[in-house]
Amino acid sequence: MPHMPKFDPGPVIGIKIYRRDVVVVRSGVLHRGNNGIAPRRGEITMLSKKSRQRLAFVANNTRVVFKTMVTLTYPGQFSSDGKVVKEHLNKFLLWCRNRFATPSYLWFLEFQRRGAPHIHLLIDTPLSQDKVQRLGAYADVARKWYIVVGSGDVRHLKAGTRVERIRKKDGAARYCLKYAYKMRQKMVPDAYRNVGRFWGCSRDVPPKDVRMWPIDELSVRAVLSDWEYCPSADTLVYQTLYGCADKFRNYAGIRVYADLTNRRIDDKLVLSTSD
Repeated sequence: MPHMPKFDPGPVIGIKIYRRDVVVVRSGVLHRGNNGIAPRRGEITMLSKKSRQRLAFVANNTRVVFKTMVTLTYPGQFSSDGKVVKEHLNKFLLWCRNRFATPSYLWFLEFQRRGAPHIHLLIDTPLSQDKVQRLGAYADVARKWYIVVGSGDVRHLKAGTRVERIRKKDGAARYCLKYAYKMRQKMVPDAYRNVGRFWGCSRDVPPKDVRMWPIDELSVRAVLSDWEYCPSADTLVYQTLYGCADKFRNYAGIRVYADLTNRRIDDKLVLSTSD
């Protein structure tokens, strides 16, 4: 019996245009093995490709503008249980909702060379321009994290956190993209268990779904013809076209349909700039 592929992509039937990226929609069908039952997930040992791609898409297309980054590290003694680490993070996020007036946030997890987890947290609350208030925020963050993890190490109170302003408008997206594809700190240490999710965000951060614009693959390739990453003729058009939103917004060329009689039906395709 021939091996059935997990996914039959089918033809391109449309696109969805987000803030920076474009998602190609196909008419494919997912095939699951084992009588339709999805295989059980094993122990997570690294940040998966699918999770990296999802993070890159969310960071690239969110309408939230992150203005501050908080880095949370652990003292010399730390837990190697991911459930404990996530409990610490949840307690800190709950405190942030009160301290920073319910900020939108996105966090991601890495591991230091010594095996300790550390967390980067992006929030949309800006740091105060007033020096006294800004220093107060630094001190509050350090003290709260010190208490949450039950540190007891004075050195950790002084150096266990870092708070910095994100100066460029797209700085957060750039940082997330760099994080997503820098794999050295994404390998789970041997002694670490229950790593769970490598990243997460508040509900308002992921971009909302948008309408699908009908288009076929020939037309998609025509729009991408001058794109340096345009797939070759024998390669499927990528599901996510990073940084291509403006190409499709500005496109008003020819949409081509091909049928079995090789007839060509041309008409104009005009795409909305709203998403």
